[in-house]
Amino acid sequence: MEDIFVVQRCNKIIIHGRRAGEVSHPPPEAEVWYRIFDTRTHGFIGDGYDLEEDAQRECLRLNLTSQVTARQA
Repeated sequence: MEDIFVVQRCNKIIIHGRRAGEVSHPPPEAEVWYRIFDTRTHGFIGDGYDLEEDAQRECLRLNLTSQVTARQA
C-alpha cells in the first residue's frame, strides 16, 4: 500500500526590516520548513515542522494509522 501522507519541503525567506535612518539592512535569509501533504485530498496536515525528522515521524504515524483503519473496514 502506498503512503497517503508524504513530507513536502518548503522554502522560507526571512526578510529583515530596517529602522529609520539606517542606510542598508541585512540580506534575506533562505531557510526551509516541512509540511505534511495528503495525497488523497491534496491538502496539508498541521502547521508545519522546522525539522524534517519531526515531519517524517508524524507521516509514519499517520500512514500506519491509515493502514490499520483501512484493514479494519
